[in-house]
Amino acid sequence: MASANRLPVTAEDILRSKRNGGGTAIHLKRSSVALIDTTNLPSKRQRLSRDNDNDDDDYAMTDMHHGRKTLKVAPDWGGGEVTSTPAPFSSTGQTQILLAPPASTPAAYRNTSNPLSLSHPKWGLKREVVLGFGACGITEMYPWQSECLSLPGLLSGEQNLVYTAPTSAGKSLVADVLAIRQVIAERKKAIIVVPYIAIVQEKTKFLKKVLEKVRVMADSKGHWDKQKRWRSVNIVGFHSGAKSRLGWKELDLAVCTIEKANALINAAIEDCSIDHLGVVVFDELHMLGDPHRGPILELLATKILCLSEEHIQIVGMSATLANVHVLAAWLHAQAYECTYRPIPLREHYVVDNAVYAYNDRLTARIPLSELKELKDPVTNAVITLAFACVKDGHGVLVFCESRRRCEDMSLLLIKFMPRCDDNTRERRMEVVRDLATTTTGLDFVLERTVPAGVAFHHAGLTTEEKDLIADAYDRGLVKIICCTATMAAGVNLPARRVIISPRMGRDFVSPAMLRQMKGRAGRKGKDTVGESFLVCRKSDIVAVKALMEAKMPSVESCLAGEEGGLKRALLEGIATKLATSADSLDDYIRATLLFHTTADPAVTLRPIIAAALEYLKVQNLITEDTHTGYFEATKIGNATVASGFGPDEGVFLHQELSRALRNFNLECDMHIVYQFTPIHSSSTQAVEIDWKVMRDEVEHLDEHALRAATFVGVNPGFVNRMAQGGALKEDTPANIEKARVYRRFYVSLMLRELINERPVHVVAANYDIARGFIQQLSSTCRGFATTSATFCKVMGWTGLAVLLEHYSWRLDLGVKDDLMELARIPFVKSYTARVFYENGLKTIEAVAAADVSVLRKALEMAQPKRLRLRQEEEVKMAARLQERAEIVLAAARRIYEQECVVELEE
Repeated sequence: MASANRLPVTAEDILRSKRNGGGTAIHLKRSSVALIDTTNLPSKRQRLSRDNDNDDDDYAMTDMHHGRKTLKVAPDWGGGEVTSTPAPFSSTGQTQILLAPPASTPAAYRNTSNPLSLSHPKWGLKREVVLGFGACGITEMYPWQSECLSLPGLLSGEQNLVYTAPTSAGKSLVADVLAIRQVIAERKKAIIVVPYIAIVQEKTKFLKKVLEKVRVMADSKGHWDKQKRWRSVNIVGFHSGAKSRLGWKELDLAVCTIEKANALINAAIEDCSIDHLGVVVFDELHMLGDPHRGPILELLATKILCLSEEHIQIVGMSATLANVHVLAAWLHAQAYECTYRPIPLREHYVVDNAVYAYNDRLTARIPLSELKELKDPVTNAVITLAFACVKDGHGVLVFCESRRRCEDMSLLLIKFMPRCDDNTRERRMEVVRDLATTTTGLDFVLERTVPAGVAFHHAGLTTEEKDLIADAYDRGLVKIICCTATMAAGVNLPARRVIISPRMGRDFVSPAMLRQMKGRAGRKGKDTVGESFLVCRKSDIVAVKALMEAKMPSVESCLAGEEGGLKRALLEGIATKLATSADSLDDYIRATLLFHTTADPAVTLRPIIAAALEYLKVQNLITEDTHTGYFEATKIGNATVASGFGPDEGVFLHQELSRALRNFNLECDMHIVYQFTPIHSSSTQAVEIDWKVMRDEVEHLDEHALRAATFVGVNPGFVNRMAQGGALKEDTPANIEKARVYRRFYVSLMLRELINERPVHVVAANYDIARGFIQQLSSTCRGFATTSATFCKVMGWTGLAVLLEHYSWRLDLGVKDDLMELARIPFVKSYTARVFYENGLKTIEAVAAADVSVLRKALEMAQPKRLRLRQEEEVKMAARLQERAEIVLAAARRIYEQECVVELEE
């Protein structure tokens, strides 16, 4: 046995011990931790079997069973608890290769008598795919789905499709079948484009479950390789901040946000591998009308249309399309409209405690209440309608106008919730304990509401908290969720009854958003009917009735809007060489929705296009050959496109980075953190500066950080004047630019705290900002740092690119340099990693060698002290931490064994 001061054993020691069939017991410095029995370390074969999943979230939603208890581990988030192995430390990430062929599909399996069955031969789905859909509860199609898929040329990939169907009608299945056929039968790649990160994660998880048993033929190693090998289908989710070991060449199916899909297509066009793409699915096609993201979506579709020789199938769908035939004409697609809803929806509106059907027929009256809390008729209606539904055993979604209203309504609802049995209450307390073991600790509102079966859900919560609440609602433990309108489009949580406020902030919701919220009513397989109640005040009744009767707005192009979409479209067309001459530019513009929806486009668009081209030339993003008339992207233009920025952002970033290269301050991390603070977070009104907070933070900066602040244009004296009541008017270009710099610096102060191991909830409290916003900001900055590094690489600024990538990893892990290796372990992030380090667990070897009781103690020490549970919960809380400690131990063993094998192979 080694002495107490001996360092942990090396990889060779453990491997030698394994070969000898024995173990080693060693004490680590600063702790009495006994090294694990090395005979229990996972073997290489075990490691490979666990590495079959190619997604980075290896531990996402992992279940660790201990008797009857299950600990749910939420998906990864920036600075949070679960994360993938960072690229600098990861293995090659190769897919599991099998020599045995995939399971056969016997003819007897085919259900030829039922054309709606997924196993019917006309759909061409392998048995494993059908079984995968069956595991997700899908065995048959609705008649409308069968009719839609039977349109000529769809299943063969020869025709495009644009279709619309109500929420919950199963519109995704049509696109899923077409995408899976391209991946499995045609051996082409598929891209599914969705608007929100939450949908990327949900869709990726669903497709992995459907295709988990499917095997496809692996690529040969060369012309001499005649052996057939089989591998699993590579499904990857791409969004800001996400990291994957698999790139375009290795993946089969990608689920992407709009921006990531555009970058993926650009890269494939650049390296001439776009011919491997078989289908692109646009979910929520109505996003074309969004002024911020619509131009990128239109640009993406336009580029695919210009690649007509590659025969890429386009599938577009939405629940809120009014001009489906116009969009179908633009995309050279067949149009299909469906009004079928599997669960009938009963729609009502409520005013002054009276319930009306949409035809103004009075259907019920809500009793008045003598309680002080229910004197307001709107509050009384919400409470009464929610209580009645829960009493019958159903779930309810209450859409509120603000985050504060969500929390206040949750606290009010618990006073009227029916009592539950002891078993249900204990299961709810399990959810509370899960929430308490997050790094942000237990929210005091959720601590009071979840035991009663009520929760809130809005952007102020962290991703982990949202996932735990959604899971509890899905299991029937939480019966009511009070949420903001954005959840209607981002999370799939249907309910028997939805209660809707017609306002979002001070403004009324849009007709499309109202339809999305109403569409959440009715759960297939659990409800026979859905109910929606639009609760409004008497003063709003005229506007509300107009909202109810409003038709869905037609989707129009935003490419020529103020966001500079046309400039970006032209720049990307030139940079990807899809449009480099006058004729090809003309064909390129004709492929846009803008051209199809503009009256007399040849006349109307000509001056706009000329002005956009002139702007690109003046900003040195493109050049024009005066002799041939050909356009070519400059180095700045190529860097802008490669990193996914728009022209204005690319020019601004080039100016900022060029100035930084001339006067870069590396005495501290202040300057580099400022550089990877997102541009768009500072050019919008999303961040309001609290000048008093900023003054306090600036006053505490050391000399080096103050020098960096001066370099980027921040004047401490100006900050002090603003804190004393000054006003920064954004009335001139100079003042707009000044405000942009100060907002960006204000955000960088928050980020600097995160990379220096300040927990998310502490930073949020310091700046009086919701912890969910801080977490989202962290994720956005990781993505921005990565894309900025790409910009630098194209510009040839390799040193700055390395710096940005390094700090991107630090922000991802939420630690300083000395903890980056340790923070690879799930649950060991930020402050928790520092606690481990200071208690002798300084390396992955040390954690892998530790006794689980020591790990549990370390996790307990890292719990936020201000958010402790009540005394009677401490024993159960300790058991929860014990389960989490076992996950940490298993993960550390896995990572350490990986390193041992890699080192041995080298």
